[in-house]
Amino acid sequence: MSIAIVSTDGDQSTFNVIDWIHFYKGEALLLTNTEKICLNKIEVSKGNKMSFAYGNEQINLDKIESFWHRRGNFSIQSYNQVFSNDFPFFAELTQHLSLEERKLKEFIAYQLKSKRHLGNIFKSSLNKLIVLEEAQNLNIIIPKTLITNQKRELQAFRLKFGQVICKSISEAFTAHKIDIGILSLYTSIITDENMDQLDASFPLTLFQEKIEKKYELRIFFIENRFYTMAIFSQNDKKTSVDFRKYNFIKPNRTVPFKLPKHIEKKLIKLMKKLDLNTGSIDMAVTPNQEYVFFEVNPIGQFGMTSYPCNYHLDKVIAEFLLNKNKTDEQA
Repeated sequence: MSIAIVSTDGDQSTFNVIDWIHFYKGEALLLTNTEKICLNKIEVSKGNKMSFAYGNEQINLDKIESFWHRRGNFSIQSYNQVFSNDFPFFAELTQHLSLEERKLKEFIAYQLKSKRHLGNIFKSSLNKLIVLEEAQNLNIIIPKTLITNQKRELQAFRLKFGQVICKSISEAFTAHKIDIGILSLYTSIITDENMDQLDASFPLTLFQEKIEKKYELRIFFIENRFYTMAIFSQNDKKTSVDFRKYNFIKPNRTVPFKLPKHIEKKLIKLMKKLDLNTGSIDMAVTPNQEYVFFEVNPIGQFGMTSYPCNYHLDKVIAEFLLNKNKTDEQA
């Protein structure tokens, strides 16, 4: 069986899955954006036919039986033999050709998604706000959330909910700063000192009530199956607000965890609504045994859940792609 995998260079989790595919005598084609696909032919007809060259291999799409979008994307060989002394025309033509290539990539991804597949290349980056609303529509508890650029609105929000955190609306921000090196902005508590330093208005920012946690849950979801790890991050001040601020000297205690059936059913409905059959889900359990949903990452790391809990997710993913494990249907 031939399996196409889209990933980034150097992603160890991808290599681990490929090792298991080879162990089961399967074949894996790894597509990254560093090696370009050279399209030979696409026939849009009944029983679409598509072939392309990748590296030293000639690939027929109908020979690929499964597809895994791990992360990243693939690239198509550009046709760059376009020359013109008319720069505005040349710039517009180049932009048009780039759009043509993008639409071809979308069609290739669409065809791959029609196979037995894991992951959704069209949904690798979700809108957190849409996800929160969809979760709430399914009666999944979410933190009270405010997006504002006004200090007075934030003051009223803090007055109502007490401790408040701020986090990125999109992805976590990481950048290189000359004086301190790599700067990463994590979820953090808004303090009185922060409020004193705030101007009357500021860039639009996402604020949420701070959830009191008994423990956090990192859940890896694959086709109606849940592999859950409880993280006792509250026992360490460094990780109590955001467990990604790892304490490498004294790591958080982690244990395998079984979700209640009613939570599983709601999460399955949410993932179907989001058109995802895999992803990493972040939740927390409060002292009152409420399950609070934070977010879904379609391409999140699963090794941090797999290894401490002995879930062997590399093997699980390989077996899914090879159709070796029949997932249990859950209502």
